[in-house]
Amino acid sequence: MIKYILSLTSLLTMLAFESDEPVNKLNGAFRQTKNKYGSMTEWKTRDSVTVIKVFRDGYWFGAFYDDKRRDRYDEKTAGIKPFDGACGGTYELKNGKYIEKIGFYSWDSTAVGNVFSFDYKISDQHYEQFGVMNSEKYPNYPINEVAERIKSTEPLKNAGLEGVWFMKEGQWGGADRLGEGKYKNMQVVKIFSYPMVVYAYYNPITRRFDGAGGAMYQFDGKTLTETNEFWSWQADGKRKGNAETFKISLDNGRYVQQGWDGKLKEVFTKAN
Repeated sequence: MIKYILSLTSLLTMLAFESDEPVNKLNGAFRQTKNKYGSMTEWKTRDSVTVIKVFRDGYWFGAFYDDKRRDRYDEKTAGIKPFDGACGGTYELKNGKYIEKIGFYSWDSTAVGNVFSFDYKISDQHYEQFGVMNSEKYPNYPINEVAERIKSTEPLKNAGLEGVWFMKEGQWGGADRLGEGKYKNMQVVKIFSYPMVVYAYYNPITRRFDGAGGAMYQFDGKTLTETNEFWSWQADGKRKGNAETFKISLDNGRYVQQGWDGKLKEVFTKAN
């Protein structure tokens, strides 16, 4: 009988460990502190480029910016490359693993659609992941990362925008519209995971990455304030630190964002 109970206990423990965990366990924004990539044998402190990873409700986003690495020298900005690249997609937590699917990847379009499995650790202070990615450009490439949680000194005033949103309508300056011209078949995802908001434009059909941006944000229920961290469409990086305000109308899984003196209007619906 005792042997049976011990066996049952072991089985239940194993099943509990292998059961899926809620994806919101990872919700938050993180800044990388050290890494060990490729053939590296020692951990390297991340001190010459800002690397972030943002999670929210089964979606993830990563970006490299404020790049001061010597091999990435940019003459236009006296050595600092304001934006180096971005990637993102969806994820799940299954059998004790963090499993991510690539939806866009600015460095290597062949990675789009691939699925990678990583060991991971998450706490109130840190996120860590350990594993290997595999694409045509980066075959069997080890990726080991440690990141610290990004926190704000003030609480979020209104959580109505927290989550993942996809743009359904977009108009900028009167001429450019989502679904037309260069924005034909373009998908736009925007992720609010306080204190950061990040967004990306990409074509899921051609796998072409168009651009991305990120900011620290605050929302009071009517006004969205974004303080820019990076914006890929402006190469000189002069938007960094700029605070922009947008009028927000939020209703039942849909929100409208207006700004730029009437030149910007975007309509988003919340991801399922």
